[in-house]
Order: sequence, then C-alpha cells, then structure tokens
Amino acid sequence: MKLGVLTFHDGINHGAFFQAYSTYSLLKSLGYDVEIINYKNKRHWFNDYKAFLWTKRPSVLYKNIKKILSFKLSHKKFDLSSSRICFKKEKLNTLKYDAIIIGADIVWNYEWEFLGRDSIYFGEGLQSNKIISYAPSCGSINLDKPIPAFVKEGLKRFSHISVRDENTANLVSKAIGVNPQIVLDPTFIYDIRGEEAPIKECEPYLLVYAYVLTEKQISSTIKYANENSLKLISIGYSNSWCDKNIFNVGPFEWLSYFKNAEYILTGTFHGTIFSIKYEKKFITCNNPNIESKTKTILENIDLSHRVIDDESVEQLFNEEINYVEVNEKLRLLIDDSQGYLLGALNDEKHIETNSSISVDSCL
Repeated sequence: MKLGVLTFHDGINHGAFFQAYSTYSLLKSLGYDVEIINYKNKRHWFNDYKAFLWTKRPSVLYKNIKKILSFKLSHKKFDLSSSRICFKKEKLNTLKYDAIIIGADIVWNYEWEFLGRDSIYFGEGLQSNKIISYAPSCGSINLDKPIPAFVKEGLKRFSHISVRDENTANLVSKAIGVNPQIVLDPTFIYDIRGEEAPIKECEPYLLVYAYVLTEKQISSTIKYANENSLKLISIGYSNSWCDKNIFNVGPFEWLSYFKNAEYILTGTFHGTIFSIKYEKKFITCNNPNIESKTKTILENIDLSHRVIDDESVEQLFNEEINYVEVNEKLRLLIDDSQGYLLGALNDEKHIETNSSISVDSCL
C-alpha cells in the first residue's frame, strides 16, 4: 500500500518536524510504502522564511541561517515525493497513493493568514480514494464565528476523521455533524528514544523551552535554579536571563536536551509532550496559543495541575510525578490511537455526515 503524508513537514520548528517524522517513521516501521508529500503553499513558505531572515542584525541572521541548515539536514531523513517543494496543488500527482493521511499539525487553522488558508488540507484537489485525517488541530479558532464553506465541503471528502483536541472535535461536529475520534499526537505513538544526537552538557540543568513567560515565572525559575545548583539553559528561543541560550540546535540534538534535563519549563505543546515522554518534572506555562492543544491530553493523563498561569514554579517543581500511572494511561491511549490509524488504512468505509451514530472518542 502506497501512502502519502500531507502536513507541515518542512517548517523550522522542532515540534512540527517531529510530528511529521513520527508519522512517517511509524508507518515505515509497519511496512508501508510511505512518502511525505513535498508541498507547501507559497504564502506559508514565504512567511516561514521571512520570520527567520527578515532582520537587520547580522548576528541574528547568522544564527537563523545555521538553524535553517540544521533542519534542512534533518529533512533528508524523509522520503519526499519530489526533490523540490511544490507550491501549487494543481501540479501534485496524488493518484499514485492508495491513501493520503493529513495531519497532525495546526493544518486546520483556516483563520491564520500566516498559513495561507489552504484548502488542500481539507482534501481539495487530492486525487485519492481514501483521505484520512490523523490528529490535525484547528488551534484556538473561535467556533462562534461562521465556518467557511470550503471547510464544510472539505471535511466531507474524508473517509476517516480523527483530531488531536477537543476544540477541533467541536469544529468537525459543528461543520458536518460527525463526532470524530480524538487521538494522540504522533510523537506519542512512535518511540523515538535512542535516536538522540549527542550533546556536551556536564552540569545538571533546568531546561527552558518557552517564548511567553511572566515576570513571576522568570524570577521564581531563577530562584529555584540557584537554590538547587542548576544551570539555566534556554533552547530554541532567546531568554537573556538564562545562563546559556542555544538557538540554532537541530531536531535530534534538541531531543537530547530534553532527555538529559533535570527539570523542564515549557510554554509549548510539543515541549509538554516531550517532557512527558522523557518522564521529567515539568511545568507548562499557559498561554492562549497552546491552551486548546494541551488541555485534552493533560486532562486524560491527570497532569492538568502541571499547567500554571502567572504563578511561581517552586512548589510544583518539588512535586513528584507518578510516571508509572501516567504511562499506564498513555499505553491505553497509544494502543487506541495506533488502532485508529491502522483501522482507517485497512477499512473501506466512509464517514456519514449528519449521522445519529457518532464515533466514540478514545480520550
């Protein structure tokens, strides 16, 4: 069976890279002939690179170029559908795929102009008899607003629909009357441990992977690190109050920083996921960009209390996390999520819109 995976695979973002890499690697490990569909609309491509290259500061530009190159090297791990990225969906050859899997990034955020409001992620123009969604998200879209017609019509093209969070499930339900299955992000269902690249860090450290923090969170983190003889390392984002800032790190070195950290302070969805995967004492600093994405998974493994707003970190960092119980819950969710994906690939049934029979959520 030949599969195509359509997602945000080439962004200069660690979480985006690993959701694509995990989907691709899992399917390859199961014996499927799979490739990443090398497509991105021109607006999204331009905005991505503009964010890194549009600067008058030579030192920042140099670091950004190094980061881009480190990602380009990692992208070579993908079997891409073409050597050059395709900017026009009309030029894609999708007839060769027995099934196309769409996900698992915020590919259904149809409001954000940065992404180009691209209807291809709702199946438009894809020539395959089977289109499956695996764990896409619409992010924090306000569902009180009218849903565009291209979204409603697009969702009807899918043979099987799963989503990553409750807000996206509500989108599908409101748009076409179907209650989709909620599944785990693919970074949970593929075990990447053992693929980390080596790093040189000898001192115990508290890892910071966040870009929006309050003064109280910052000051209490500095205090906690000092009291516990921990080096403060900021990765991926610049935080001048940390002892060390590592900006241009590649994806597999990034993994090692999570693996070897004593504690993790994050403000991102995938920062939260990899903290859990590596069984770390972590705190997630809440912000509107991630709230809808982290809420579902943390509620279902009883770790919602690890999220803080404008609060100090000391007490929560000192609280143990029972990862035996967490992993027991995750194991059931992983089995259900893998089961959904494999079942969808081998099932010929299509979803029925406005049906009284809903798909049971696994979360």
